[in-house]
Amino acid sequence: MRSISLAVLVGLTPISAYAWGPEGHAIVAEIAQRRLNAATREAISTILRNISPSLDHASLASFASWADDYRIAHPETTNWHFVDIPLDDDVYNPARQCKVTDHGDCIVAELDRLKSEVRCSTGQDQFNALKLAVHFIGDIQQPLHTVDEELGGNNIFVEIRMRGLTCAAPCVPTDIYANFHAAWDTVLVQKTAFSWGSYVERLESSWLRSSEAVGADGGVPADWALEAHKLAQSVWRAKPANNVLDDDYYYKVLPVLDRQLSVGGLRLASFLNEAFGSLSCSAK
Repeated sequence: MRSISLAVLVGLTPISAYAWGPEGHAIVAEIAQRRLNAATREAISTILRNISPSLDHASLASFASWADDYRIAHPETTNWHFVDIPLDDDVYNPARQCKVTDHGDCIVAELDRLKSEVRCSTGQDQFNALKLAVHFIGDIQQPLHTVDEELGGNNIFVEIRMRGLTCAAPCVPTDIYANFHAAWDTVLVQKTAFSWGSYVERLESSWLRSSEAVGADGGVPADWALEAHKLAQSVWRAKPANNVLDDDYYYKVLPVLDRQLSVGGLRLASFLNEAFGSLSCSAK
């Protein structure tokens, strides 16, 4: 989301509150990769081969976080990573929340444009559109990417004291100091699995087999933003007043984390299958 970095004071490991961290974006991309139809796989391979033969078999996960690096030199893409909806609002108002600025408009508008651009652009522009689509369909599922208040939680400093699923006794968890947005981008994911591949397998054998997954790939970007925003209201209000995120908080929000990573993958696959399945190149 916004370009703010904090340090994990214990261990001095940086946490950058941009979006889902590399793990989260890789999870979304890999779930999608497994659900691409043959025509889409071939279309993507053609895009990659046209850039470099060495990219022919590159996975979506390999460039799922590229957009975060890209915006450092291209600040005009900054606002494409999120949409600022007031926490208590239940509607998306593009006139107020997706204004055109020097830093772009918002993630909803950019995803609407990208469905045509991934199919109809050529060369490096098409590859960039593909990389942006992979990234932003992940971003729009992250609940705090839809919240206006406190820079989407970047201005709320939290202490994270949780075992999660990666620190069973006798493991003693290390306290982490970050911000609320970074906790959602990175720490909660890392507290759930040691690797993004393990997290994918966990979701494939659980949430993605559930009845809730049926039809979850539908909708349009505005729908996804409002759905994520509704969940943001719950995970924001579940945050303890003392801003200490412990295992009680973790287990309350874990179903939301699992769901949003899963639907991100399903929706990315559907988005790409529909984009490359169309014969039209008119602007959406």
